[in-house]
Amino acid sequence: MTDVADPGTADDRPSPDRRRETRRIVWLGTAVALVAAVAAGAAVAVFWGDDSSNTASGPAAQASLTEVDQPELGGDGTVTFTTFDGAPASTADYRGRPLVVNFFASWCTPCIAEMPDFEAVHQTLGDDVAFLGLALRDPVEEAQALVERTGVTYDVGRDSDGSALAFYGGLGMPTTVFLDAEGTVVEVHSGQLSAAQLERIIREQLLTS
Repeated sequence: MTDVADPGTADDRPSPDRRRETRRIVWLGTAVALVAAVAAGAAVAVFWGDDSSNTASGPAAQASLTEVDQPELGGDGTVTFTTFDGAPASTADYRGRPLVVNFFASWCTPCIAEMPDFEAVHQTLGDDVAFLGLALRDPVEEAQALVERTGVTYDVGRDSDGSALAFYGGLGMPTTVFLDAEGTVVEVHSGQLSAAQLERIIREQLLTS
């Protein structure tokens, strides 16, 4: 009688060649995962960028959000920036009136789309609310050209290194910050705003009294 091997005996174990092939597949999978992780890290680094020349390299600020003290709602929202002429300035200069701070950039399509709406609301409510546009990591020439093209007449300046946006916790562009007359952060909005949405937020959050 011919012996028949029982299931589960040594005859059913993978051959040495099969085991080597399995190890090779596992090794390749690990290597691919490692490369993907490194690439993701590099993408994050590019996202935050290193912009010593103050030219735009992406839609985020240079400073990591984990490295700055961000204001909570109800906290002091004072930040410094520079004018297009290079002079230092601060949101504290607007104390006494509510302030709308809008971060924009020439490389940000939603920013460009909403800027005429901000100008329209500025024309409607400009006596009661101050408006400030801050160009994020944009060369002066490009930011100035965008301001002229969109018809903006309210005050503008530069957040050349992204520190102001990072301070407010902005994670995307455009970002709009609403400060009351004492410079307190009332609301931080990420994303495009229409004129109707912007006016509603201002009336509900800044002009309630």
